Amino acid sequence: MQKSLENISIENALGVCSVSEDTRLLAQISAQGRPHRGLDLGTGTGYVAIYMTLAGWDMDAVDISRRALDVAQHNGRLNNVKINFFHSNLFDATQGHYDLIACNAPMRGNETENSRLLTSTLRRITPIRNLLMRITHSLAKRNRLDFLIKIIRGAQSLLNENGRLCMVLFTFEISELLANIPELICSDSQPIPSLTGLNIATFIFNNNAETEKALNL
Repeated sequence: MQKSLENISIENALGVCSVSEDTRLLAQISAQGRPHRGLDLGTGTGYVAIYMTLAGWDMDAVDISRRALDVAQHNGRLNNVKINFFHSNLFDATQGHYDLIACNAPMRGNETENSRLLTSTLRRITPIRNLLMRITHSLAKRNRLDFLIKIIRGAQSLLNENGRLCMVLFTFEISELLANIPELICSDSQPIPSLTGLNIATFIFNNNAETEKALNL
């Protein structure tokens, strides 16, 4: 028998970020609407993919970290769910198109197993986690935009018509992304109460925006 959404069992390992409020809220918002086919990009422990599968979605899940994939696959078995797991750098190993893509992106695009080990360890200690959030907020302002644009462009090419992209983002990043990607529309943004400045942003795409812009030049 499958577990309920309130009783998901998650085991973790060093080097894989633990489930916290941002992960849980991302899963809840991503699972809204009629279940179809979804992708958990950077699955980590597998929580988002597991939650969405229990909510009726047909899920793929990818991660560049083999350590994370091992943990996510173990958690999938623990919760008796069927998820297609792929070792992948972003969308490289994905197959087909999706109605929903969920992503809690790392604070930088060049993460390594050592940096993941450090970050996941620090996130387990609440005072240090809050300090880490302030530091990463400053770092994100300087060098995460290009990485996020790469993710969004990849998602755009794989989403079905009316598909949604749900991401954990700083408030200022939402504004910057909307300014840099004309066809991107933020249909909803919900703050994460325990993580000041972070939101779950839901994006859709007006794929005619670039054409309309060109015609108006």
